[in-house]
Formats: sequence, structure tokens, C-alpha cells
Amino acid sequence: MSFFDDMGKFFDNLGGGDKESGASSEVELVDGAYTGSKRIISIPAKTMKMGGLRLYCNLYLMGVQNTPEPGCWKASKSDDSEVNLRYVDLSGSIIIQFSEECITVDRLGSSPSNKYLMHESMILNGFLDELNSIVYEGSVGEENRLLTLPEPGNQLEEARDAISFG
Repeated sequence: MSFFDDMGKFFDNLGGGDKESGASSEVELVDGAYTGSKRIISIPAKTMKMGGLRLYCNLYLMGVQNTPEPGCWKASKSDDSEVNLRYVDLSGSIIIQFSEECITVDRLGSSPSNKYLMHESMILNGFLDELNSIVYEGSVGEENRLLTLPEPGNQLEEARDAISFG
């Protein structure tokens, strides 16, 4: 066997996973977040009407796809518990997940562009403004709100502090 045969075997096995064990190169979920993602925000919930809140937030996020520039975000729904916003330069994505206990926001992308980070902060500040209005504004009783927060109730301010250009 020559040196080049050995090199060929070495490179043939890279990136494809172990074919016998069924391993793949797809992105997999680890503890509710995608592998390679970074948790930006975690907002614990006292109570959450998950379906209604997800629909409300999904409609809001669909409406900001052209913020601050036309076509800079593309919203998609991967399953019933999350909403994804992919940035136009593909350097990052925002993944918002809803569970009974909390709302989490993750950034998928190992080195997002500065422009992405600035636009992400605009989107997330607007998202937090919407959550604030759901939790604190209007004449809806606490038992009928889509989201209520546990004491001390400063989770949205803490989340805002975690945003890159907040």
C-alpha cells in the first residue's frame, strides 16, 4: 500500500460520520439548544399560554423581517415550540424557543458579523418590548395573560442587559 492510498483512506472518512453506526453530520439538539448555539436570553415564566404567546410572537417576528433593511431577516417555524430568524448574510440566526417553564433566545453562528449583531439587538429589543406589553400593559387580568413572570419581575430588564448593543 502506498502513502497516497493511506492518505485517500484518511480523507475518505472525514466529515461523513461513521456509516456503520448511522452517525450523521446534521445539527442536533442538546439540552434544548442547537449544538454550536449560544444562549443569549432565558426568561423564566410563572405562567405561559404557550400556543397563544408563540402565535403572537411569530406574527410580530414575521412583521420585522424587513427591519432595519428590506430582506435582512427570514422567519421560519421549525416546529411547534420555536421560531427561527435567519440573517441575510448567513452569519447567524436567532432561535426563540417556548417551553412551559421559560422562553429562551439562542444565537446560532460561531462568528456573526457586526452588522448581524447590531440588527439582532434591534430585533431582540423590539421582541422584549412586545413581551413587556404582554406582561404589564392593558386591562387583561393576570389569569388571562399570555405570559406572567415570577417575582421579582425584573427578568425582561435583565434580558435587555444581555443584548449585544442593548
